[in-house]
Amino acid sequence: MATPDQHPREASARRLLTRLRLRTALNEGVGILQVWNTCGQQQARDQLLADNGTAGQDAEAGRMIALVNATADNSADPDAQWD
Repeated sequence: MATPDQHPREASARRLLTRLRLRTALNEGVGILQVWNTCGQQQARDQLLADNGTAGQDAEAGRMIALVNATADNSADPDAQWD
């Protein structure tokens, strides 16, 4: 049987996992912008923030990732056509 202190730990682990997934998606979105706009990482981050605000960055990154993945059509490198 689970002890009472295991549930808060599990909830903390789930929150951490969610934040890691969001950060990974945001970083992938920044990478996509870098390729699309031929710019550096900081410029891409600044653009993502300026265009979408803090709350909208994650959604926009998810949209860009979905677009790249859909365009990739099961190819080995989904970003290859943007080069």
